[in-house]
Amino acid sequence: MRPFAFITAVLSFLLIVAGGLVTSTDSGLSVPDWPLSYGKLFPPMVGGIRFEHTHRMIASAVGLMTLLLTVWILLRETRRGIRRLCLFALGLVAFQGILGGLTVLWQLPPLLSIAHACMGQTFFAVMVVLVDLLRGKTLQGLTPSGFWLSTSATLAITLQLILGAALRHTGAGLPLHLFWAVVVTLLVCLWAGKLWKEQPRAALWMGGLMVLQLALGGLTFFARNTVLLPTAHVAVGALLLATSSLLSARLAKSVKGPDVRVYLELTKPRLTGLALITVLIGFLLGSRGPLDPLKLFLTLLGTGLVGSGAGALNQYLEREADARMKRTSGRPLPSGRLTPQEVLPFGVLLSSSGLLTLSWGSHPLAGGLSAITLAVYLFLYTPLKTRSGLCTLIGAVPGAIPPLIGWAAARGKLGLEAWLLFAILFLWQLPHFLAIAWLYREDYTRAGFRMLTVLDPKGDLAFRQIILYLAALLPVSLLPSLCGMSGGFYFLAALTSGTLFLGVGLFTARSRSGEAARRLFAVSVAYLPFLLLTMTLDRVL
Repeated sequence: MRPFAFITAVLSFLLIVAGGLVTSTDSGLSVPDWPLSYGKLFPPMVGGIRFEHTHRMIASAVGLMTLLLTVWILLRETRRGIRRLCLFALGLVAFQGILGGLTVLWQLPPLLSIAHACMGQTFFAVMVVLVDLLRGKTLQGLTPSGFWLSTSATLAITLQLILGAALRHTGAGLPLHLFWAVVVTLLVCLWAGKLWKEQPRAALWMGGLMVLQLALGGLTFFARNTVLLPTAHVAVGALLLATSSLLSARLAKSVKGPDVRVYLELTKPRLTGLALITVLIGFLLGSRGPLDPLKLFLTLLGTGLVGSGAGALNQYLEREADARMKRTSGRPLPSGRLTPQEVLPFGVLLSSSGLLTLSWGSHPLAGGLSAITLAVYLFLYTPLKTRSGLCTLIGAVPGAIPPLIGWAAARGKLGLEAWLLFAILFLWQLPHFLAIAWLYREDYTRAGFRMLTVLDPKGDLAFRQIILYLAALLPVSLLPSLCGMSGGFYFLAALTSGTLFLGVGLFTARSRSGEAARRLFAVSVAYLPFLLLTMTLDRVL
């Protein structure tokens, strides 16, 4: 099986080279039909047809060999990891073939072309790891920090290949590609340096590939209209990804690093996910003309990185208070699953990468708004929680900015419609978070947080504000219909849901029980997605 898998991996590398030649020679539509070429299995090999058809023939061979290898492994191999990886490889190659066909039939749409290019490099890396697993190699002598450094380098290389594919197929994103090249170089150098004592040959190979890749990138930039240089740049990028993936897989078998889920928990995925939904809504509502999928992807990626980094840095700053609260004592830092020295660089790396991705890959205004969000959240809202009852009001500001980020990325400026989205989210957050503050007021007291529900244990001020903000939210939520952002369907939906929300708030203010506050929180969680989705559908349809 191992020699057969090795041959398949070699062919998949040749497939990447052939695909690079197709792009470099602009031969993507030399054959306008699929799966046959001009209705034939073997068309005349002239002009761009020879590049495109050769690419197809190699792809067919790789697909057939992957299918045979999968059947072979399922029949003979008992190790579950290898069986799953081979099935994953088969799924990748099948999806890659479909993407290739759609790319031709739909006349090279940029998003599909980018996905097709990146999928080929991912498949090659998977095949290299599969060959290595069949050999049973491990990487001894390194600590868990080496595993995370290797994994970070692999993820950074993957993102750089995506950015490179976007640059090749759209001509956009060169500044971001150059910046991320610096990040990749730094991570690869750190990883190679850590690897040097235990595996000097692997370290030299990684470093040599990185130097070669940088040289090819520079030559490709300055020597325009060449074929071999950009093709070699793509091929060496695939080798770099495969090497980093292979070393990460070897290290994963011998070093048990911290659970990935612990780091995911640091990013506050539910809050970050909600922010991404509002960014998407802002982008869709702010777009004029055809949707720009690359800009949308970079906007969501950058915002997700900033939000994840902010969540990690917030937990770093509040680690002592979190340890005193029942609700948060199980978080990674209070529970001892991670140390502050591990969390701080993680949060800084995510946040800075997100800010740069938004500023260079999306729009400078989107990057500036995300920087304001990060600064207010970490340096105003977080310290105010132990000093003033105004913290909830201040904290609603960064929570309401994400739709502005999406709007700014799509349109490049902010108008009345964008500020209406901000106002809706700002007003929504206050009853939402005051309901949480009422539920966990004892916890907040132990932590030393000066929430309204702590300063006023009877809840008179907190519930008065809940009613006030819900009463303001109802008319503000109707304004998008009056200014042309949406139509009558949204108006009726906003009026109905807003009235229901206000009614639940009035009942909660009268009851002031934990059950009523929990019901208000649940209604608030359902209200916002319903409102934004209705607004978007009414606008689009």
